[in-house]
Amino acid sequence: MAGVSRGTVDRALHGRGGVKPEVRDRILALAQQMGYRPSRPARQLAIQKQKLKFGIICRTDIKGFWSDLLVGVDDIAAELEQYGVTVLRRYFNYFSPEEQIALIDELVQEGISGLVIVPINHEAIRQKLQEVEGQGITVVVMNSELEGFQPFCYVSSDYVKGGRTAAGLMHLLSRGQHINLAVLQGTSAMMSHRQRYEGFMSELKALGTDYSMVSYLEITSDPDFAYRQAKGLLEQHPEIDAVFTVAGSVGSVCRAIKDLGLQDKLLHISFDLTQSSAPRLQEGSLTAAIGQEAYRQGYLPLKILFDYFSCGIHPETRCILTRNEIFIRQNAL
Repeated sequence: MAGVSRGTVDRALHGRGGVKPEVRDRILALAQQMGYRPSRPARQLAIQKQKLKFGIICRTDIKGFWSDLLVGVDDIAAELEQYGVTVLRRYFNYFSPEEQIALIDELVQEGISGLVIVPINHEAIRQKLQEVEGQGITVVVMNSELEGFQPFCYVSSDYVKGGRTAAGLMHLLSRGQHINLAVLQGTSAMMSHRQRYEGFMSELKALGTDYSMVSYLEITSDPDFAYRQAKGLLEQHPEIDAVFTVAGSVGSVCRAIKDLGLQDKLLHISFDLTQSSAPRLQEGSLTAAIGQEAYRQGYLPLKILFDYFSCGIHPETRCILTRNEIFIRQNAL
């Protein structure tokens, strides 16, 4: 009925690799129609026997967003280890398509059945992931979208809404007064950063906020260089009284604000309540931070893969968005 071999049906029903996602879905749908219901323990035992491997490609940092996200990865990886599932990790430091493709190839060579990735928004990455899917590897995209690519599931924050939320905060806190604004953008290689900026600017316009754009600057992810960039900008433009840090080295921007004695003298809106940003809210170099449930973003993608391979369970929706949470000095203790 499924139009495939018995071996393919067996691999699909028991969560083994080497089956294209669309073929696996068709087999599982037919099995469900026919009332086939393997017990969860039996399927988990099958997973344990086959030594399933998942790969994950993301970034890392010290006491920042990625550190919090990786706690979620650590926890789910420890749970999956009990079922014989190995989680192979790779980290990228630069927004280089060539580097990311090399990491994907490494994991494919390791024999992964599922891949979780924070993709660089580049055509070469889209083509590579389509190639990977064609090899029967299930792809879950985490944290940032990739234009033109439809993964098995996407787990992230709503970045446009996050940008709009930041604009709403800026509008409220400016209390109708004119502000001289600096936007410190992350990298153009990440679609999420662009979406935040677009959401922020469109909402400022919709709210009728009275502002002048003093500077738009793309800051690097290198903490020391980002500090010099932010400090130099604020020294060059003392009229700046509002800063929106879209992504990247928010800690470096806060350090520049503090070193120039500008705590509580300008509005500074950014993202993520972390070990490094929480003290900045207390000292006044950060006015408000918008969280995006980093732990959940790290935990869910691997769980989604396991549920699919062990029990044929699809996520309720192909796009899972985490909450935006607003933190200020009083609730960030």
